[in-house]
Amino acid sequence: MSELQKIPNEAPPNETAASMTLAILGCGSLGTALLCGILTHIEESKKANSACPVSNQPHVPNKFMACVRTAASAARLELSLAAYDTEVAIYYGDQRAPLHEADVIVLACQPGDLRSCLATTIIRSQLKGKVLVSLLAGVTIPDIESVLQSVGGKSYYPATIARAMPNTASFVRESITVIETPEATSASHLLAIDWLFESIGKVKHIAAANFDTCTALGASTPAFFAIILDALIDGAVTLGLTRKDATLMAAQSMKGCAALVLAGEHPASVKENITTPGGSTIRGVLALEQGNVRAVVAGALIKCKEAAEGLGAQARN
Repeated sequence: MSELQKIPNEAPPNETAASMTLAILGCGSLGTALLCGILTHIEESKKANSACPVSNQPHVPNKFMACVRTAASAARLELSLAAYDTEVAIYYGDQRAPLHEADVIVLACQPGDLRSCLATTIIRSQLKGKVLVSLLAGVTIPDIESVLQSVGGKSYYPATIARAMPNTASFVRESITVIETPEATSASHLLAIDWLFESIGKVKHIAAANFDTCTALGASTPAFFAIILDALIDGAVTLGLTRKDATLMAAQSMKGCAALVLAGEHPASVKENITTPGGSTIRGVLALEQGNVRAVVAGALIKCKEAAEGLGAQARN
């Protein structure tokens, strides 16, 4: 591993005891989406309430650090963050300094990189008393504890380890994030964890047994919806609409359907209210049923859940 290197937009050193530092280890699609969503929330809150911004609260981070592997990734991340006023220190090649300074650490690397990210005595010692939130699909809290204890045994320093899975709609603060925390998690740590993910959308606490299913349902399905949306757009373009108009109409229709369901209407009721006798909608619905869409979509979700479990198994080996 190379010596610690930073690119220019470096945050100032910690100057007040009340400050909180957030470090994200691994800023690919998900880590970057999370960071951008959090920064958007903080900056919007400052504009809305400049006298008492949300960043003044003790559970809200006011220093930000991001770690990536290469200079190219650092440059890509710097470009993604260029529109924000908040400074973010970006590190590549070494994560020791961010781990040392951070109060809350989000682990957003690939599941197969778990051991290389955490399995050194120096890194373990820097986690003492901190919050470590894993976004690694399929990797359980016991898996992380096992890695931290695997070398040196007694040199493992306890941290609060939580598991979370947002989705890339974090960019626009419309994520659904599932969270698993140990029963012994302190109120202050729980508040800090919840704030991170409530700032980018909705939050649901779940049991460990359901986490991989929720990973598939919450984090993978935006890709499913995008395929359905793209198919509708292509169909509309075939029938003569411009792609721009088709995209707006299809996306707004999907958003409206979701809003009805979130307001309490059952999906079947939404369908029934639109399908009038002898109408055009029921013909389209029957075409979908003939294509076995329900079974295909449900099967895709099951495959995603199984794949998440497989990622966890790979990380354990």
